[in-house]
Amino acid sequence: MEARNVIVEALSARLVDIQAESPWRVLGVLAALTVLVVPGALNLEVKPSTEAILPGDDPAVESLDSLRAEFYGDTTHVVVQQDDVRNQEVLERLERVENRVEKLENVRSVTSPASMFSQDIPADRDELVEKDYRGTVSNDFDTALVSVRADTQANPSEIDKLHSSLSRIVETEMPSAEYSLTGYNMIDLATFQVIINDFIRITGVSFGAVLLVLYGFFRDPVQMLFPVVPVVFALVWMLGLGGYLGADLTIISMVSAAMIMGLGIDFGIHVSKSYFGSSGGFQNLREGMRELSRGLLGGSLTTGTGFLALLAAQLTGMHALGIFLFTGIMSAYIGAVVLLPTVIVLVEGIEPK
Repeated sequence: MEARNVIVEALSARLVDIQAESPWRVLGVLAALTVLVVPGALNLEVKPSTEAILPGDDPAVESLDSLRAEFYGDTTHVVVQQDDVRNQEVLERLERVENRVEKLENVRSVTSPASMFSQDIPADRDELVEKDYRGTVSNDFDTALVSVRADTQANPSEIDKLHSSLSRIVETEMPSAEYSLTGYNMIDLATFQVIINDFIRITGVSFGAVLLVLYGFFRDPVQMLFPVVPVVFALVWMLGLGGYLGADLTIISMVSAAMIMGLGIDFGIHVSKSYFGSSGGFQNLREGMRELSRGLLGGSLTTGTGFLALLAAQLTGMHALGIFLFTGIMSAYIGAVVLLPTVIVLVEGIEPK
């Protein structure tokens, strides 16, 4: 065990030698690796539906997938408010809405109050009043329901396209009507927007809070930025590597960025405090990294291993969280031992001895 510790410390000291001798070369290698990692983020998918966090072999998920495959997806409801739906002009407008919606991509069927008429909509008021609308008109006759069955595969971009198309058609054909869109598709779309907004908001709030704490800790606006370097590096690599490994952003995994900020910042604080708490210079940086080497390595490995245990969970959403947190914490470690000392060397003008 003692021999292993000596090896870790010796490698850490040798790494500082390389960083001091060729800092730009070290940054070049990290930059090249980052260029390879970043495209992985393009593979990330935002999956807002709750079934995305359930295991694929769950009976409820399997049944839902079977229903979608056999009956062409989910139903979106367009709820239209009118003084009285039983009006020839209103029904004719609903018919035009129905005809236009049927022509949209991925739309399989449309049902509206106008569908209840096999021929032209009659002008006779009594006939319109007595007609059985089969659940497409409310009991007080001021609400019409247009049901659109579309095969969007729970894809946020397809759902958003459907939402925009339906809104445009209703606003064109029924400009004076109040309407709303609902159904599982629309709920998924709203959840998607919340996930994106919350991911950005949570990340921003976490970053701001971390900066405040760092300023209180270092009392120097320049020194406080050094611990942030590994965190920013870790977030970029976390998203890229996570994308390559098949992780998705769900209502569970969206907290990963905030967690990496809170956990990864520790590495940066230890390295920064070790150097700036000394008299500076190459020897102090080398000695500080040597002393921290075992703790940083052990901390990252144990924490990362703990996060990998999430892969044993039944919930698929936990798998993505485990992947993000593992890649994030290991990236934070790389940022702390490779990137941060190199940045310190360049900013402080440290020369090798």
